[in-house]
Amino acid sequence: MTSLTLSLDSDRLALTEAAFASADRQWRRQLMKAYGPDAVLIYGYAPEGQGDLGTPLRRSYDARRVAVALWRHERRPA
Repeated sequence: MTSLTLSLDSDRLALTEAAFASADRQWRRQLMKAYGPDAVLIYGYAPEGQGDLGTPLRRSYDARRVAVALWRHERRPA
């Protein structure tokens, strides 16, 4: 593996980490807006944490799911 490949790989990983962090913050914000300050602890892994179709909570949940998948993909060993 060349240093250029390593650089590109680490750049992609950094981008996916940043996207994941941003999507996670947005989802947490929407969750707290809908359910209050303890929402992440109470509803983070419950169906309520996904939100209803078409709502800002659902859009942020879906964006977070995509960001997690991309981040996991970049973390896989080559």
